[in-house]
Amino acid sequence: MKGFALLAVLCILGAQAVPDRSSRIINGHSAPHQPYNAYVLYLNNANAGFFGGGSLISDRHVVTSAQNIQGFVRWDVGLGSNIFTQLTTISSNQAIAHPNFAAATRANDIGIITLPASIVFTSTVSPIALPAANYPVTLPLENEQGNVVGFGFTTGASTTRADFAHRAFQRVTINTRCQQFFQITIPNHFCAEDSIDRSNVCNGDIGAGFVTNIRGIPTLTGVASLITHSCDSQSPTGFTRVMTYRAWIQQVTQV
Repeated sequence: MKGFALLAVLCILGAQAVPDRSSRIINGHSAPHQPYNAYVLYLNNANAGFFGGGSLISDRHVVTSAQNIQGFVRWDVGLGSNIFTQLTTISSNQAIAHPNFAAATRANDIGIITLPASIVFTSTVSPIALPAANYPVTLPLENEQGNVVGFGFTTGASTTRADFAHRAFQRVTINTRCQQFFQITIPNHFCAEDSIDRSNVCNGDIGAGFVTNIRGIPTLTGVASLITHSCDSQSPTGFTRVMTYRAWIQQVTQV
């Protein structure tokens, strides 16, 4: 993916609005602030890079995609708001991509940013749950609905990030549909799409979390990894399946 910007919802902090169908988003829906959601600016030695998304999983760790980590040396993590100018930014020089990440195929596309110091949880900054390592079924389930939030591009023609976080609602597809678009390994990847409103992610949201409810608890079950060109709303998004890497995440973070 180029860095999907979740077709999202224009979110005003704390506001719960009716669905917004404005031209600023690709068929997204308005949404309240998600306290786990992170904006990630990643930079190399030449101070060049791009931006994507991530999910706070502890007081020191953010899960994102490996493509936002490999080849880069600094990560500016924005937390605490769905309004870009109100984000609190923490800079980190420590991150790790999965050791078997393959950039060409996006295999094992998951990584972890370690913040330089523990953060204090508040009503606007708190971690998302992870699936249990021994959960009896593979999550997320086929046809299960999840949502993704990000500050990425709001159309295929956009060239800058969004001023407000946006959200897309998508359902997990069958594996054969996913394999029509992406060279993936099952079950390490899965795909999800919105077949009704055609909301989708776009450039600038790679690494953002796919969140589903497990027994009523919002849980990180996917990481945005693959998109088609120009944020095609007729195509699914490819996600790294978090459950597959649960043991590795625990090894790196003790979470």
